Amino acid sequence: MPISNRNILVSGGGVAGSALATWLARRGFAPTVVDLAPEPGAEVGPAEVSRQGMALLDRMGLGERVRALGSPVDEVRTHVSGRREPACLPGEPGNLTVRHGDLVRALREDDGGVEYLLGDGVTALEQDDEGVDVTFAHAPARRFDLVVGADGRNSPVRTLAFPGPDDKRLRYLGANTAIFETANLLDADNTTAWHVWPHRGCLVTTLPGGDRASVVLVVRDRFPIDADSMDQDARRRWVEEAFSEDGWEMPRLLRAARDADVRVLPSTQVRMDVWEQGRVVLVGDAASCPDHLSGQGPTMALMGALALAGELVFTRGEHGRAFFSYEAALRQSVREAQTVAPYVVDSVAPEAGRYETWIRERAELALARGTLLMGRLGIRPPMDSVGGEFALERYAGILTA
Repeated sequence: MPISNRNILVSGGGVAGSALATWLARRGFAPTVVDLAPEPGAEVGPAEVSRQGMALLDRMGLGERVRALGSPVDEVRTHVSGRREPACLPGEPGNLTVRHGDLVRALREDDGGVEYLLGDGVTALEQDDEGVDVTFAHAPARRFDLVVGADGRNSPVRTLAFPGPDDKRLRYLGANTAIFETANLLDADNTTAWHVWPHRGCLVTTLPGGDRASVVLVVRDRFPIDADSMDQDARRRWVEEAFSEDGWEMPRLLRAARDADVRVLPSTQVRMDVWEQGRVVLVGDAASCPDHLSGQGPTMALMGALALAGELVFTRGEHGRAFFSYEAALRQSVREAQTVAPYVVDSVAPEAGRYETWIRERAELALARGTLLMGRLGIRPPMDSVGGEFALERYAGILTA
């Protein structure tokens, strides 16, 4: 039986869009990827790929390639107030840190001939029973059978195709973040270090290669920060004002921020009841952003791409059935992933005074040691169980048959 709805536009060439297009092209569809970025690498911070995410990349035949580009987090250092030396615990086995650009380039290397429209974006959609007319910012307008919004948390496709105000779909988690790169200040490879103060905290993770580190600063706030209204000087001032009185490595980190490209954004999730609207469907952060602090975004993007591609292949392009089954297959994993970021915010930037924070630090350390013991007994922590019920083998079988 021939494939119907073969001509598919994927808006967004990040992890979700590139993985989806690669799967579809390998199985006889004709995907076109449009992306505002002229090349991969514009994402905020490095990509964290969980053990489940690496299993997905293995099914694509890309696991070893990505492992060569990334590095594990072998050690987590918890800097507890009043201690000279940090408490050191092993990282999660199988997890990987890799630069977003490197991950996306790996996904595109064996893409089966996907067409790319880079440096362009969707500005209008008009759909009928037979297809979708798409207007681009630069390229001539074209007609597609289906459109996939894989264009991130602030998805233009979601705004264009789904009725109602888009801000109602965003859930602010009560914290703002600043992210930048600097030289590796930890004097160690494959390590994450963190420290907390009342209402704010800091995470530093070494990047692949060992000479650079990613810094994430988290600040509690009632209102989400407006990054578009802030230039680099304003962002650096915001960081200085929030952390100027803090010890540990903060004086060195603040000096490093003065020369860095500082990006600020609110900790925010996307919550939606449905991910499809006629011939338009959402995947990845556009559908269900778990927030960058969760570390679940890349894995959920890979999972969503696998499920959507698998259902389109299984139904031979019958989009109504495919979209419904794709949502049903992914909802449980999305719910699990979206429980992680609120926990991280509460742990890294506690709503507590100095004494309460001191008590919480010791409680977190005891919990971490308890989690380590549970791991030795074969009991996995909640964030490691995200996607545990996902039908990976079913979809891998469909797409690699």
